[in-house]
Amino acid sequence: MKLSILTIGLALFTGSAFAQVAGGSMTKLFDLYVMGDYEKCYDKAIKATEDDDTKYESEPYLYAALSLKKISEDPELRQYYEDATKDAIKLAAKFTKRDIRKGEKDEETLFEENRETIGMFKRMAINEAKSFYVQQDWRKASYYLKYGLRIDPSDPAVELFKAVADYKSRNRYNGDKHSESAIKKFKELAKEGGYEPTEYNVTAFEDGFIEYVEYLKEEDELEKAREAASLARKLAPDNSKFERLESNLNG
Repeated sequence: MKLSILTIGLALFTGSAFAQVAGGSMTKLFDLYVMGDYEKCYDKAIKATEDDDTKYESEPYLYAALSLKKISEDPELRQYYEDATKDAIKLAAKFTKRDIRKGEKDEETLFEENRETIGMFKRMAINEAKSFYVQQDWRKASYYLKYGLRIDPSDPAVELFKAVADYKSRNRYNGDKHSESAIKKFKELAKEGGYEPTEYNVTAFEDGFIEYVEYLKEEDELEKAREAASLARKLAPDNSKFERLESNLNG
């Protein structure tokens, strides 16, 4: 019987992607999450973000986000958590914000050890943004990309896609700010030999450049559009979408 229980426990652990916060120390949250008690894990994680002893830790925010993601995937549970996906994305962004603050104080951080989990939440934000973008709801697209960028502030792909959503929302100030920042980062990456998007941000990388070039064309900024298309090709020379993008501009 003991062997059977151990086997079940291992199956639960290994069969669940992102089953824990890497480098974490909150064993009660870990146990609840691994055993699939996502509602209780979420409740305890939220309480930990408010408790005086743990409210400055980043770990509970990530457990809360992970639990909400699981809840959003459960047909029975999600009816009680209508905003589970949106709230999970926002909690992941709060995790990064809190973790950055810990780093600034030379305290132990969790971001690097949890890059894969962070990438997963970033992809969630990008996917939500894309669904609104294709509906031409630019403001909501920008809203989700804002949180995607907060989840990973160093990602120029998300930043460029957000810039386009801002332009489409008629927020020229934020559009200029984010496009200039993203293009500057991409130019540095091009000098270093290129850029390899991950499975988590490839949508933002491709759509960001394609939509940015299209926006510049609409604004009759053709030279700037050609420069952006050329930069995209330098970053990813084998990308057929970027090849067509550049060729259509120069054809």
